[in-house]
Amino acid sequence: MNIGNPLPQSVQRLFFRAWRPSVLVLTLALIAYLLYFRHLGTLLPGYSAPELHAYLSSANWHAIAANPLNAPFTIPVWALTAVAHHHLLMTRIVAACYGILAVLAFFFIIRPWYSFRIASLGAILFATSAGFLHAARLGTPQILQMGVLALLAAAIWYKRSHHRSIVSYAVLGVCALLWYVPGMVWFELLGCVLIWPSLWGQIRRTAALNLAGCAALFVAVLTPLILASLHKPQLWLAVAGLPHNLDALSHTGVNLLHNAAAIGIHGKGNPLSWVGHAPLLDAAERVLLALGAYAYLYRERSLRAFFTATAAVISLVLISFGNGVGFACLVPLLYLFIVHGLDHLLGRWFAVFPRNPIARLTGVTVICILLLFSILYQVRVYFVAWPHNAATRQTFHLPPS
Repeated sequence: MNIGNPLPQSVQRLFFRAWRPSVLVLTLALIAYLLYFRHLGTLLPGYSAPELHAYLSSANWHAIAANPLNAPFTIPVWALTAVAHHHLLMTRIVAACYGILAVLAFFFIIRPWYSFRIASLGAILFATSAGFLHAARLGTPQILQMGVLALLAAAIWYKRSHHRSIVSYAVLGVCALLWYVPGMVWFELLGCVLIWPSLWGQIRRTAALNLAGCAALFVAVLTPLILASLHKPQLWLAVAGLPHNLDALSHTGVNLLHNAAAIGIHGKGNPLSWVGHAPLLDAAERVLLALGAYAYLYRERSLRAFFTATAAVISLVLISFGNGVGFACLVPLLYLFIVHGLDHLLGRWFAVFPRNPIARLTGVTVICILLLFSILYQVRVYFVAWPHNAATRQTFHLPPS
């Protein structure tokens, strides 16, 4: 009895090769939607004044050209409002899209350094942290403060690439775009100082035509910022994240202590981006942060450890200046330490029990349970505690359009 011709073997092979990646991609897309896009416009009763300011700054080309700071955020908002609908929700959509890119960049950075298991757990911790969710779901350019991830990802891409002459144009384009984000220039300078010997050697080996092309691209990307600064020279202070006057500088020391305490002791109580005075990290993350700092700075002392630690200190100082740089700049650096602490903890456990499968499984299970409670706490802080806080509801009171 003929029941029909079966599918060609080539189609069957394609199906069996592709179904697992397809299911994985669809699952990740669903999780991304639930975390970053679901109830994006309805979780809170309205919108905040900084979101309205970001929306008005993206109203037209004249506003963007007059103040191109945060242009990687304002230009997509302008484009969305031009082709879709004039609505404050567009600012949150752009921020959420950048949030997804930040998670992908975070995983891309840590994957070469750790096992797939550690990299996956670390990316999940970062992606579900309240500190990240506040930046990724708020309609302001604060999500661009995580541009340090773009810088690290570009450096890793260049190092691993076999076509460096081509990739160098993309890397320089990213570096130039980051000048539009307050404070990012300091991380670029830090990176250049740390890798200067190898960077100088690469420059000397590059053909003069390619060097001229790279320089032309860098200047071309920065041209709008340069032109705007001719009318507003103080714009360069904002680019560097520096205070505009000495009075603001005099409060830097006190602000630095408060910001450092906000990581794990006592939050700043800003209802725009946090719940009361709860610290940024929970108990499990604070332990992993301490372990990561110990393993990085006292045991490993590598170049990436020095960059991460120095960049974290720079972030705290820039946040304390109070000129456009927020905690979103510090969050990814803290989670790089946390991931390293997780790797160190599991590594030490496996070193104690190198061949006992029951002990190894028990250690992994206990750690995964602790991480699960940490994830649930962070998600509940953002999706349950924060939107029901009275101060939060007073802050987000503006109508959507």
